Amino acid sequence: MIYLFDIDGTLIAAHGAGRRAFEQALKDACGLEAGLSGIRLDGKTDPLILAEAFLAAGRAPPTDDDRARVFAAYLAHLDRELGSGAYEVLPGVERALALLESRDVHVGLQTGNLEAGARRKLERGNLWHRFAFGGYGSDAHDRETLVAVAIERGHTRAGRRVDPSDIWVIGDTPRDIAAAHAAGARAVGVATGSFDEAALSAAGADLVVPTLEAWVDAL
Repeated sequence: MIYLFDIDGTLIAAHGAGRRAFEQALKDACGLEAGLSGIRLDGKTDPLILAEAFLAAGRAPPTDDDRARVFAAYLAHLDRELGSGAYEVLPGVERALALLESRDVHVGLQTGNLEAGARRKLERGNLWHRFAFGGYGSDAHDRETLVAVAIERGHTRAGRRVDPSDIWVIGDTPRDIAAAHAAGARAVGVATGSFDEAALSAAGADLVVPTLEAWVDAL
């Protein structure tokens, strides 16, 4: 089996570190003040967030050079924010990973974060080394594609094509659920982010739990 985890709101809570770092990067690299004002980040990839910020500011879509400058600044600010701000590993994460590690399964990530950002966020909680592969915002602009990338890497890790019914995507937003189903996988909605159990159920999750602690109990 393959299990693919989202990061923010599912594994960890960094209490706005990513948003603050991104907003400061937009200011430093592009001169945008309050560049994320009115933009929700939940479930979006970093490239999509950048594109929406440029659109909201009335700018042309970001170029490769724009992305390089903003993301370099973002990662530098993210290091500082993670080092000084509040941070927590969410309930049940350690138990869930320990249980999966005791089984013959493959555990990876599916996250809108750039791979370098994902690494920074998870290393802060000593979690990065527990994920052998993943799909990231640096792989794709849209979540559906990065989930498909993660699944392909999971097949490679397993050394075979894993049946879609044995692939689970675990996340805290409707975008995680939609991306899972677009890739033919099943979805667990975890209500530890900005969406409650009712919203995740309405989005079509195959299983909805209040926390990963409850998911471990179900497993």
